[in-house]
Amino acid sequence: MNPFPAPSPADLVLVKAEELAEHPDANARIGAVLHLTGAVPGLAGLRAYVTARLDGLPCLTHVLTGNGPTARWMPADPDMTRHIRAQHVGGDPEALETAVRRALREPWPEEAPAWRMILLHGHVPDGFALLYLSHHAVQDGANIVAVVDALFGPRPLTRQLPAPARDASQTPRAGLRQTARSTVTLLRHARQHRLWQSTSHPLSSRRHLLWTQAPSAGLRAAARAGGASINDVYLTAVVHAITQWAKDAWPRATGTTIPVMVPVNVRTPDEVAAPGNRLFLTRIDLPGGTMPVNRRLARTRAVTSVLKSAGHKTVLRAALTRLPRRLLQLLVDASTVPGRLTICASYLVVRQPLHYVEAAVHRIDPIMCCPPGVPLAVVATTYEDTTSVSFRIDTALPGAESLPERWRQAVTELTRSTPPPRGSTP
Repeated sequence: MNPFPAPSPADLVLVKAEELAEHPDANARIGAVLHLTGAVPGLAGLRAYVTARLDGLPCLTHVLTGNGPTARWMPADPDMTRHIRAQHVGGDPEALETAVRRALREPWPEEAPAWRMILLHGHVPDGFALLYLSHHAVQDGANIVAVVDALFGPRPLTRQLPAPARDASQTPRAGLRQTARSTVTLLRHARQHRLWQSTSHPLSSRRHLLWTQAPSAGLRAAARAGGASINDVYLTAVVHAITQWAKDAWPRATGTTIPVMVPVNVRTPDEVAAPGNRLFLTRIDLPGGTMPVNRRLARTRAVTSVLKSAGHKTVLRAALTRLPRRLLQLLVDASTVPGRLTICASYLVVRQPLHYVEAAVHRIDPIMCCPPGVPLAVVATTYEDTTSVSFRIDTALPGAESLPERWRQAVTELTRSTPPPRGSTP
């Protein structure tokens, strides 16, 4: 008996989307770049280190086989000589990003777990980077965080034997009122918007990969002042950047709400390292148009309140675990119609300090995939003093390379509009 539930329709859609991509830029790779300060380690030691921690990470030791009703998670031992390698990237300031972009286009080893780790060095005199990549059908963002925590956190995960497939009857049930309320919310956001369909700029499979960073303290201060979450601040800055860019580059996105797909994590503690996605991609319509960024934050906070509801999450969890497979497939198919596809934005937090031997991680740059038909995918990761944001942008969007800088400017505006703490000296 396979210890894990069968891959969900969402997992299989990610595999299919990669097959339909006309360019490897639109494949389903996700992951993170860990920047470390310290001496460059030996490759043999890194391989042995990761091997010793595999028992607690079944997402690294299983492959997705079959398709449709026959799809299953099957155990497979990774070959560390293929899964972990080293690469000297040279001293050019852009060398590291160039190496990451090239690695994103490489195929996976056949019949092997779909992940890899690359030790990148030579781009800085006193450090190195660890690039971790996985296929989105096998791991979601919360799973990526669990992997880096388990490998490089202060306390490795205790050995986890695969938990038996969860009995859906044991999961909490939502009341009828909450179910009806959540269903209405989902249906309201299911209409086609066609915001990103353009005859003059048809979407493609080519992607920009860009990063920007902002001090985490600024986002926290803006969140406290606005009675919001850091995720609210992040989303506000994303939409503010889009509205500023759209004034000249994409007029149909001005003066209207901006539909954004947000992953809601429904992974339970016993599924921390299980393969597959345990998220529900739900759409919210964020305030567009021209307005001060602090007013946009207040309106964003009101829109995202449903995502913070425990009852709503229970309904979403039930949709993944209790809906008949055919109905769930119809739901996924409906949400991936081109006229409904839109921006994807996710937010992750790595809460504990990470290190490899004596080398400390000082920044984490996340990596998100942007499947065909999606104009823009954004992911932010907060780690210690820095929040790093990765933009995967369809090159068909004119001038959209300006979005990372516009996002950072929006965060700066929010920080400037934050009143100083009570009792502080001007």
